[in-house]
Amino acid sequence: MKRSKNDHIRSTISRYFKRRQFHESEMPSRKDGRREQTVTELSVRRRAKSRTSVENTLALTSISGDATACDQQFTRFKHFILGAASPHHPKLQPLLLPMFVHTYLEMLCNGQKVPAQKFHERHGEMFTDEKSQSLTKLLKKLETKAEVMSNKEVTEYREHRFLLSVEPDTMDYLMHFLKTDDSMIMLQVFNQCVKVNVTKSESSGQLELQPFSDMDTETTSVGDTPTDVTVKTEASQGEQPQQEQSLEEELSAAISAVRGLPPCLPSICFFTFLNTYQGLCSSTISPDKKKLSGCFEDASISIWNLEPDVFRRAPADTDVSRIVLGADHILFSEDEIKERMNKRSGQSTETAKLVGHRGPVYRSRFLYNSNSHLLSCSEDSSVRLWDMATQSNVCLYKGHSSAVWDVSVSSTDTWFASSSHDTTAKLWTTERTFPLRSYVGHTMDVDCVEFHPNNSYLASGSGDKTVRFWSLTEARSVRLLQGHRGSVLALAFSPDGKLLASAGEDRRLRVWDLRTGRVMKELRGHSDTVYALAFDENSSVLASGGADCCVRLWDVNKATDTPQAEGHSSPELLGAFPTKSALISYLSFSSYNVLLVAGASS
Repeated sequence: MKRSKNDHIRSTISRYFKRRQFHESEMPSRKDGRREQTVTELSVRRRAKSRTSVENTLALTSISGDATACDQQFTRFKHFILGAASPHHPKLQPLLLPMFVHTYLEMLCNGQKVPAQKFHERHGEMFTDEKSQSLTKLLKKLETKAEVMSNKEVTEYREHRFLLSVEPDTMDYLMHFLKTDDSMIMLQVFNQCVKVNVTKSESSGQLELQPFSDMDTETTSVGDTPTDVTVKTEASQGEQPQQEQSLEEELSAAISAVRGLPPCLPSICFFTFLNTYQGLCSSTISPDKKKLSGCFEDASISIWNLEPDVFRRAPADTDVSRIVLGADHILFSEDEIKERMNKRSGQSTETAKLVGHRGPVYRSRFLYNSNSHLLSCSEDSSVRLWDMATQSNVCLYKGHSSAVWDVSVSSTDTWFASSSHDTTAKLWTTERTFPLRSYVGHTMDVDCVEFHPNNSYLASGSGDKTVRFWSLTEARSVRLLQGHRGSVLALAFSPDGKLLASAGEDRRLRVWDLRTGRVMKELRGHSDTVYALAFDENSSVLASGGADCCVRLWDVNKATDTPQAEGHSSPELLGAFPTKSALISYLSFSSYNVLLVAGASS
């Protein structure tokens, strides 16, 4: 009965540790629960605890048996050493050989013969000096743990420890990398095979091989340099003193290295429209990032404040959302009718609703320099200008003969452009109700328009699978960009004006070089129609989103030579951020590298 009770207690403890996600090796075993320990065991434990330091807390742990993780972490360690800054690179490069040898031997002793051989083939060729090549050839002949234990030279490597003399800055630089979460195995190997001597002298970066017994009896302090040398590696013997670079050269090299890195991923702020039973067609955010508008199929436009503020409606002379009939003058005078119309003026509301179109509103755009005005286009073949102060329509622009799909505003508010189902794009000014230019050339409806940053050119995307680049003043096409396999529904210029991105129904993004008119990149990864594009302020990151409910970020400056197979994402993809079920209709980069996204939950 007593034995059964103890087993029950042990099984209860084991289940508790499993729930807390402890590994079996970390669970207390029966021998750990002994109440009696021999003098030898006590002395060994006390010796181990006294020899454990902060830097070598993992020295007594066993290396993970995951061969794939070992290979991946050594690859990162190798790239870290080879790409280290100029003051640290020559001092840390001798570490590659012992780290490679010990990682390979650990994999071989753990019975992972095939992964160890692949590891040797992948990384063994980087050692070019004669002594290192002879060692790597010797390691390649080993196949079992018994052969490792019987080889004298390999045993010497395993039973001896390397002594590395480095300066404090170099040591901090190395430990900052090793103490990351993705380098734990390399930190274990480093603690087992390398002893660091932090020195302030200039003769740092030397690697020496010493027995473990010598390592236990040596006493080193900051500023000392090792004098007893048994075996020196070829890297430290053949290394010649390098000429010190000037501060300007080092700074220039550091700047070049930083510019060569992939761009930083932005923070993403996503606005989701819920319960859009009236059907959300599109959305947009004002240039000052304070207002959000949504266009709906019930011919209305709704505006929300993104700041903790409310809308206050000012009095207006007319209101197109309210029709005054002749019979109304029988009961009320003109002043009473106007007073009833402005009854809501002065009241505060959280949402402003603009009503005036006679069909679904497909697109709206805020003016850049006057965030109190909004342009909208609709199926009723018109474009309207709205005053946000009075929440009323102040101008009606008619010139298209069919539904107007898109409207775009120049950065100076001088012009705005519209695209329509009547296969034309038109140029307007807010001061006149008729179009200034008509751009004719597409054979199907024009789905989107976008102004170039210099406001001298206009791009249009059409259902005829082409993108045209127009001159505003001459009203003629100066570029015809062909290659899409479906309607072009989204356009975006880079802020520097050198690139144009286009996308649509074919689910592919094309980045065009406007200087030559050729495709610079074709980006694949979306699984459905793309509705929105946006470049960041540095013209290096392109954001895209659409009906697949996913925001994707692309590095447009990344050079790739290998062709990708159909159905695979392009290597320029920096990240994909899926939403729960929201179709993305708006993208825009704001300051401080923040990506604003808006869409409706499907």
